[in-house]
Formats: sequence, C-alpha cells, structure tokens
Amino acid sequence: MKTRPIEILLSPQQLADVELQVYQTVISGISKANEAKVQKTWMKTSELVDYLPISDSTIREHLSDLPFHIIGGTKFYNKKEVDDYLLNK
Repeated sequence: MKTRPIEILLSPQQLADVELQVYQTVISGISKANEAKVQKTWMKTSELVDYLPISDSTIREHLSDLPFHIIGGTKFYNKKEVDDYLLNK
C-alpha cells in the first residue's frame, strides 16, 4: 500500500514564522555544539579528528609525537597541549 504525502497549506506569514523557528533552532544547536567543543579540555582520538580537522591516519603518520596521556588504556589529548604543539611545530 502506497501512502500519499500530507499536504499542509500555510499562509505566507505562517510559512515565514515556521522558517524563522527552524532557523533559530538550528543556530542555537550549532552554538551549543561549538561551546561544548571549545570548553572541552580532553579529547579522544575520534574527537581530535574533528577538532583539528585531519584524518586519524594523518595524526598517526605525521603527528606521531603529538603529546597524549593514556588513562585506563584510552589515549587522551589535552586541547592546550595540542594547540601548543601545533603552534611550536
């Protein structure tokens, strides 16, 4: 059984209101994500890939001397140490 899409009719003002709400929600989400990223002190390798942004293989091959700490068998990178390392490389 094929379903048909629901059609919703909005006035131009209602459409503008919906667009504004969606825009504000997206901007708020991006801001919160950026704040969380900036405030984070410790990162796992998967998070470091997003922070720099370079691939995991590039980190292993070209930044093998990047400072890290192993805690409970997991490798963590300190954001300040990473920044200092890159600035002084």
